[in-house]
Amino acid sequence: MAIVFLESAGKHGFTEDDVIHAMTDKRLVRSQFDHSRAAMKADPTLWIGPACDGRLIEVMTYVDPPRDVVVFHCMALRDKFRILMEGERS
Repeated sequence: MAIVFLESAGKHGFTEDDVIHAMTDKRLVRSQFDHSRAAMKADPTLWIGPACDGRLIEVMTYVDPPRDVVVFHCMALRDKFRILMEGERS
């Protein structure tokens, strides 16, 4: 399995190391949390976890067969996903 980090995932200043850290030390993973907006792409998975500096971030991925995980979005955790995460823990 390879992790592919698209340019769009870095536009909010987070690094590949931040993404790996968040995915490894995840607080929430929600598969197929939304429908794909790109034709022929799998529905995305949402990951919430800490960046290397401890800030919570949201990471969105999809699987590109046969086994690549494509990271296309990463940014500071927004309120709508913080609420989702907190609801999962209740």
